[in-house]
Amino acid sequence: MVGSGPGQSAIKWSKAIRIVATRFPAVDLWEGLPQALWERLDQLEAMTNPRLSHAPAEASSFIQWPFSNPRPGRFSTESLGAFYAAHGEAAAIAETVHYQAIRCREDHLDPHDFDMRVLAARIEGRFHDVRGAKAQAFSGIMEPDFHRASRILAEDLARAGSAGILFDSVRDPAHGACVAAFTPSVVLACGHLRYLTYRWTGEGVRVVFEKLPYSAHGNPG
Repeated sequence: MVGSGPGQSAIKWSKAIRIVATRFPAVDLWEGLPQALWERLDQLEAMTNPRLSHAPAEASSFIQWPFSNPRPGRFSTESLGAFYAAHGEAAAIAETVHYQAIRCREDHLDPHDFDMRVLAARIEGRFHDVRGAKAQAFSGIMEPDFHRASRILAEDLARAGSAGILFDSVRDPAHGACVAAFTPSVVLACGHLRYLTYRWTGEGVRVVFEKLPYSAHGNPG
């Protein structure tokens, strides 16, 4: 399928942005354990989890998570994990605001605030590219809310060894290319950048603001 699929483009993104739901402050399962033991547990996870068998042992849990816990998305399924990231923060926020609002509506949630973690990743590799007019050759893959065609394309490409797909943000096309990486090997680093809070009003996510820890002197730390 790769031969008849989209063409490929190489990218080197030094600060790709990924935003995920979190607790604030985040608490790691192994918090408090010696660093050496933490690293051994990370290595054990990489060796015993078949989805991560090709990932470096030192790959962070930020990188591993979407592959060990795949969720359906535009180019991912319950069995095909993808590390989604945007080239800019505006597009990453627009995409995650949209999908968080869908989940809130589906769960009939009352108005509330929920916390998001902003991650910065370094991504390098060659990806199948459906940005711009190139998407027109693959009917339906950029439909705003229906992902059947895009998931079929993703599964075909991943099965043939694709590293992932480059695509335009549907929610903020003016600001961002996005990537769905099918392998952790192209995510060379990923770390915490900041926390955001999204405010669900009962009808939509209307406010996004940065969340900072309280300092002992009364000023944000």
